[in-house]
Amino acid sequence: MAESMRKPEESAKVADLAALGEFDGFEEFFEGEGEALEVNADATISGEAMQRQVEKLLERMTELLSFSVDQRVESARMATQLIDNQRQLIATQQILIRLMERSIDLTRHVSSIEEKLPVLFDLPRTVESIRQRLIQLEAVEVE
Repeated sequence: MAESMRKPEESAKVADLAALGEFDGFEEFFEGEGEALEVNADATISGEAMQRQVEKLLERMTELLSFSVDQRVESARMATQLIDNQRQLIATQQILIRLMERSIDLTRHVSSIEEKLPVLFDLPRTVESIRQRLIQLEAVEVE
């Protein structure tokens, strides 16, 4: 209890007990209170430094979390872009496959035409030969 709140009887009892030596070092305990305040003042200063350090660490943690979130958002965007690119690649490959099939069909058609071309080129000679035979058989000249 503080001195001002003590009853006069208690103060007298404490003084009597102190005189008897039952409270050796009791005064020293309260005398050290002033020194403790000085130590507490230093502790407050280091507490403020600690508070500043904690605030800096919280700021850094906030920056790191923000950076992490930004990285995750960017990764998600890149993954979405990659999926879109893969879909476009698959669509392009399907188009190329269809074009190659058409090219193969056209090549077959052209090859069949080329196989028939010698006969077509020989057609004028064949007609002329038939005409010559007709003239010989009928002995008539046709113009």
